[in-house]
Amino acid sequence: MNKQQESRLLLVCGLIGMAGCAALLLTDIIGIFAVEGYNPITQTISALAITEKAWIQDTGLNLYAVSFVACAIGLFSMNLGGWKWKTGVSMLLLLAVDILLISEHDKYAGREDVVGAEIHIYCVYALGLLFTLAPLLISFGLKKISRGWHLYSIATAISWMILSAIFFLIPTGWDGAYERLISLITVAWVALISWLLFQKGLGKSSIAPFPGAQGNAA
Repeated sequence: MNKQQESRLLLVCGLIGMAGCAALLLTDIIGIFAVEGYNPITQTISALAITEKAWIQDTGLNLYAVSFVACAIGLFSMNLGGWKWKTGVSMLLLLAVDILLISEHDKYAGREDVVGAEIHIYCVYALGLLFTLAPLLISFGLKKISRGWHLYSIATAISWMILSAIFFLIPTGWDGAYERLISLITVAWVALISWLLFQKGLGKSSIAPFPGAQGNAA
């Protein structure tokens, strides 16, 4: 793959990644207003999937899964590291599959009489583990871009690991609000990685995850 082809690939992957994140947020908002009686503070995202308008939420989750695939393809083409980088990027593909399985089985969430409920909860546990490890492993390669990206990815992994575990201790009256809060951690990381890919595709060399976080490349 020549430089021009790689740039085009990064542009496309970045755009797809950002579009998937936007779709997830948009479908959640639409679902909240479309489902009568739904309370986003007390009810989880999965609760939207047991209604007749479940396709709205499922569409958002499926498109979000595509974002992980796009990020994996883009990051793999950048080749910024050895086994840590490749393992972390591969985990993004596993996360895509995991999210698709969650989307397929979220209508069984909270039920104890069906196999689908077990699959759903196992996928949720897998999400917690994989999204802790993937940003952490990828952070070592991101250090070659800047210290800011390195630290941001590590901070994402640590904050996700802690806050996602706390979810099971949160009073049920706040399940929906807290789940959406911690979900934003994953969405922000995927969106910013997608933005990084897009900027790299444009040939930008100085890219920070947020203002003042450029730092020095390793």
